[in-house]
Amino acid sequence: MKLIDKFGRKHRYLRVSLTDKCNLNCLYCNPLNPYIPNLKKSSLLNYNEIIRLITLFIKDLEFDKVRLTGGEPFVRKEIENLIYKINLLKQNHKFELTITTNGTLLNGNISHLLKTGLDRINFSLDSLDPLNFQKITGYDKLNNVINAIEDYEKHSNQTTKINTVILKNINDSEILDFIEFVKNKNRNVRFIEYMPFSGNSFADNKFISYKEIKRIVDKKYKLIPLTNVHGGVAKNFKIDGYSGRVSFISSISDNFCADCQRLRITATGKLKNCIFSSADRDLDLKELLRNGFSDSEIRDAIINKVQEKQLNHPELNELKILKNNNMFSIGG
Repeated sequence: MKLIDKFGRKHRYLRVSLTDKCNLNCLYCNPLNPYIPNLKKSSLLNYNEIIRLITLFIKDLEFDKVRLTGGEPFVRKEIENLIYKINLLKQNHKFELTITTNGTLLNGNISHLLKTGLDRINFSLDSLDPLNFQKITGYDKLNNVINAIEDYEKHSNQTTKINTVILKNINDSEILDFIEFVKNKNRNVRFIEYMPFSGNSFADNKFISYKEIKRIVDKKYKLIPLTNVHGGVAKNFKIDGYSGRVSFISSISDNFCADCQRLRITATGKLKNCIFSSADRDLDLKELLRNGFSDSEIRDAIINKVQEKQLNHPELNELKILKNNNMFSIGG
């Protein structure tokens, strides 16, 4: 059964946040002030619950892509065991299992992770300058990320996707540095617009639109448009004369809501129709799981909830005042 909303969008991509914890403290996610304490373990979905939900989405709702996120997913203990058990579902169902990480905790473990069942690893990296990296993340771990990316490329023939949130007067001066970083490699830098979330101190003077970012790239490089996959979030380009690629994710200035195929499960088990949906409008899957609801009852609740999905996310002025919508527990 395909999961189709009232606008005819077929949903096939599930993002599951494993934890609200992260070993970095990025400016656009969870600034040092105010400090937001981590959730209790009992508030999070346990691994059996996560596997049950993923099985339901793949088996009953025909989802064919699952991405594990956080916080930082590798902060959670025994994640390799979870990946292995999810991968077992591929014996009967075809889907892609991926993960997004800041790369600082992989420590030469990438070969094992790929053998365990991961199809792809995406990396978050917002600066190539050690001092600026520390300013953005709060930690001196740039070399850890670079080493993880290079290790991944030794063991995978997949294009390395690098997610980079651009903030004006913070790291916009590094836009061309990132092009240099990817242009001669099988890499794809994906420039992401800064987005407002609860507690992330969003400021208009830090926002830079994808058109402004692209204008900077266009001054030095010719970008050739690539055919975008239906339901994809990025505007994709080949760098003329080079093997690398560059993409733009314009969540704020030019949203892609009309083609959205994603659903998100937060670390606490809330189903989100949209990354920007207010927490009080989310479906509490954890409550259903822990109160004895059957798979068919949970499936029906999901189907009904998706019919409430709006055509577009709210305007920026509304997004700025959303409550209880923290990026680190949603999973980006």
